Parts: sequence; C-alpha cells; structure tokens
Amino acid sequence: GGLAGVGAVLGFCGGYAAKKVGKAAALAVGVLLGVFQLAAHFNYVTIHWDKVERDLAHVLDANRDGRVDKSDVNHALQRTEKFLSASMPFAGAGFTAGFMLGLKKG
Repeated sequence: GGLAGVGAVLGFCGGYAAKKVGKAAALAVGVLLGVFQLAAHFNYVTIHWDKVERDLAHVLDANRDGRVDKSDVNHALQRTEKFLSASMPFAGAGFTAGFMLGLKKG
C-alpha cells in the first residue's frame, strides 16, 4: 500500500532527476567539444583524439566488457537505481517502476 506508493514517487523523482542531469551533462560535453575543436582549428591547442578515445572508453565501459555499447547504459542505470534505493525499506518494484517512468518522462 502506502510504502509502495512512496517508493514509486521517490523512484519517479530519482529517475526524472537522473535524466535531467544526464541531459545537462551531455549538453556540457557537447559545448566543451565545440570549444576545444574551435581552439584546435585555430592552432591554440592540439587534441590527441586517440588518447581521448582510449580514456573515454575506459570511463564509459560500465560493465567492463571492453566495448562501449547499449549494455553499458543499462548497467549504469541499474547501478544508479540500486544506489538511489539503498537502505530504503520501501524500495522494490514500486521504486524501480517509478524510476523507469521518471527516466521516460524526464
């Protein structure tokens, strides 16, 4: 009853916030990429793209299978949901469903 509803509402809020933070982070990375590329174009900096790719692949490979793909996104979402619901007596199916709905609506 009541605890499942609380879990669903908190899950929705967590999922919604996670998606908004993800969108903001993607925007920031895109803007920074543009700034760095512009600086490289005018020879202010040299970007070693091979090192950038290698370092990003290490960070983004959430499940450590050597590839960056959709399963890494799923793995990261599962870890986020698990972190957000840790030690909550009402966490469970309601929280997970709310979290997924929040991600969709965010």
